[in-house]
Amino acid sequence: MNHASTQNGFQSADNSENEFKQIIDEHLRSQDDREFGLGDTLDIKTSIALVVVIFLATQSGGFLASPMPLHWHNIQIVSVGCVIIAGVLAMIVLWPRTYKLKIQPSEFLGWTKQVNEFYGENRVAAVEFIRSKQIQRIQKRFAVNSSINASKSAAMSWSFYFTMTALILNIATLIGLSTGWRF
Repeated sequence: MNHASTQNGFQSADNSENEFKQIIDEHLRSQDDREFGLGDTLDIKTSIALVVVIFLATQSGGFLASPMPLHWHNIQIVSVGCVIIAGVLAMIVLWPRTYKLKIQPSEFLGWTKQVNEFYGENRVAAVEFIRSKQIQRIQKRFAVNSSINASKSAAMSWSFYFTMTALILNIATLIGLSTGWRF
């Protein structure tokens, strides 16, 4: 009975260890996938913002081409400056970057075959080696991709702020010119 409970204790510990490693593996993989997808999301949002920037640039150009009081002209000069900065920041976000990708399936299978041949009959050691290398690769990939996304996110945020400033200035100009408001 004592021997059986000890043996069951080892099995329970082995199962717990495997479950623990599985949880870590699943979490890291989902974070890696999420970070990779975030880059696409940032690009899509920035592309939409760039359409707004182009609209605002066209609108400001129309304002500046028409006669208007000096104070509205000056406001549009500020708006154009904001639009230019927003456009440059959007282009920085959309500039192609090299994300770290997962290893190709054929390359991965070839590598696992080599590891398996190296470890021979010791499948547990081979599995542990592959798992630990995969976790290291995921961590490296995540660090690189996360860094890329952090810079893209910051540039996109600043582009948004400058775009909103230009939008507010253009709305104020529209209201001011249509009502004859002077300040």
